[in-house]
Amino acid sequence: MISNFPIPYPDELIYSVIARYAIHNGILSPKYLTEELFNNRNLTPTYDLPSYIDKLASYLPDCYDAIHLINQHTLLPIYQPFQPDTVMRYAVHVLQGEQYQSLHTKLGKNASRIKSVNFFRFCPHCWQEQMEQYGEVYWKRSWQITGYEYCTKHESALFVSDVPCNGLDRRFYNAHLNVLIDSSQLFINSQDFKRHLELAKIIKDLLIQSSHLAVQDVSILSNAYFNLLKDRDLLSGQKNINYEKIRHLVLDYWGESFLQYYHLDDLLSENCWLKNMCRKHRKAFSYLEHCIVLKSLVPEQKPIETYKQYVSLASIEKTNLDRQHEAPPVCVNNKIDRILSEDQKQWTKLIQKNSVKQARQCDPALYARLYRNHKNWLLLTNKSAVILPSAIPKPRVDWKKRDQQLIKQLIKIRDQLLEDLDSPQWTKKFFIKQLGSVSMIEKNWSFLPLTTAFLERYAESVDCYQIRRLTRTFIRQHTESQFYPSSVFLRLSGLSSERLTPEARRFFNNIEREIK
Repeated sequence: MISNFPIPYPDELIYSVIARYAIHNGILSPKYLTEELFNNRNLTPTYDLPSYIDKLASYLPDCYDAIHLINQHTLLPIYQPFQPDTVMRYAVHVLQGEQYQSLHTKLGKNASRIKSVNFFRFCPHCWQEQMEQYGEVYWKRSWQITGYEYCTKHESALFVSDVPCNGLDRRFYNAHLNVLIDSSQLFINSQDFKRHLELAKIIKDLLIQSSHLAVQDVSILSNAYFNLLKDRDLLSGQKNINYEKIRHLVLDYWGESFLQYYHLDDLLSENCWLKNMCRKHRKAFSYLEHCIVLKSLVPEQKPIETYKQYVSLASIEKTNLDRQHEAPPVCVNNKIDRILSEDQKQWTKLIQKNSVKQARQCDPALYARLYRNHKNWLLLTNKSAVILPSAIPKPRVDWKKRDQQLIKQLIKIRDQLLEDLDSPQWTKKFFIKQLGSVSMIEKNWSFLPLTTAFLERYAESVDCYQIRRLTRTFIRQHTESQFYPSSVFLRLSGLSSERLTPEARRFFNNIEREIK
């Protein structure tokens, strides 16, 4: 149990909290750090959307639950207002869990024209205040958001450090004042100063209010923008959008050099981002694109307020429309029944006893007439049809026999490896690679109980693997009658003092006592 995990500071990235924990406890090895916190030595640090948040919340007081950490200390809130509910629920589930899956693809970040920051950014004036208040500095999440180029408090451009935030070397870099030496201030066109500062304030407002916004699906966004364009007299006729007028509004408000800074200056091509936002939404757009368009169209109001107003209106319209399209209740011999045609009544009786496919086969002419004359009613009514249980397919493979064959091969492989101290770590992957059927086994664990049990029993942990390497070196030095210093002994074992697990360290201490 971790008892001294630091409390997150206001707007601090979870990445930064973990880096401070490592410094406070003198942990230099990134593998040792992730093993101690998450029981996993192979994690890649992610500054914006980290996983294992449930685990981190267990190290903190009760007021810091997983949802609080996600809303206040990750960058997920900037995506929340503009993503469907299903995507956001999935994202929260992934961040809380331990099986990290790439959310950047799911949220559209990888395909976005808005690029992420590559190096950590900071405001030196804020750092000075942090030192005075907390005695240390940290990475704020707002600094790492593209579009937040100016500190809203001190109205100065942020500085870019030489500290990478891509996590490729798997290290958690803490914020420290030495970063100032090799940092440089963002170069921004002075004529765009006011617009960049305004955008930073919009993003700050978005972070605060986003947790209260939700969208059912992207069709609501299409309707919300259509209603907004209609209210601002940006339609030609009933449904045609006056794109040229919208383009001029965006350019007049933000300016071409400002849009070029964020790679949003292409407003003329047929499939440019601005035209696609004004059309039916088939994908999610970035927070920057939404903020820029909303502020251009309604400059007198905060973009988040405009967005909230029109999304709420579109949601109500969709709910009312869904109610109108609901299938009428099926009740025979009452008033509702009288409004149905004879064909509709006959079809209603058929689907009460049969599936849609069976009912269609019973009377194909009836189905054709209804599809021609009452299509919407037919499709909605079919949802109440009998659903037949799907037949369980017979396995084409005798999995019991296959399982027995695999276990015999695995036992032979294990027996051959027992005296081989130079073999690689006996991981599950290592064993099934020896079988030559990696894909087949990994896709059919549920059919291979014996194989699964063997791999659980004989897969080698990091502790055991390190102890085996230490044992190999110990036997070698006794055989050669040469006794090495501790540092040389570890190097010959392919290890270092920082990488030793607690169990392997105890074993190594026993070896040292034996040698002495």
